[in-house]
Amino acid sequence: MISYLFVASLLIPVNLWAAITPHLHSDLSMRILHAVSVLVLLPLLRSLWLDRRQTLPALSVLLAVFLLVMATVNSWIAFMGMGVDFGWIDHLFLALGALSVEAYYFLEPQASNPLQRRRGPYAA
Repeated sequence: MISYLFVASLLIPVNLWAAITPHLHSDLSMRILHAVSVLVLLPLLRSLWLDRRQTLPALSVLLAVFLLVMATVNSWIAFMGMGVDFGWIDHLFLALGALSVEAYYFLEPQASNPLQRRRGPYAA
């Protein structure tokens, strides 16, 4: 779990830097950054789904919708490559998404570990 949060915390300054300097990275590095960003957001989506009955429902739904949109858009960018208008805005939202990962796991006392397997459908 610590390594997951460490990678998520590294994506915040990296995406902010990519937003400030949008044309200074190569196509390959951009695809890798977007793919890694999606991989960081997926465990939080899993955790939101598993904890949906224990956490604040409105906050969970809002965060889940935001993360689903970010995962979809950035999967598209990772597969299709550069050429997205206003890509710097996407990097700002990716930094916000990575920040939301950190905030959720540090501020939600009942958040489950998304990297740990559960035995049953409602196991704690």
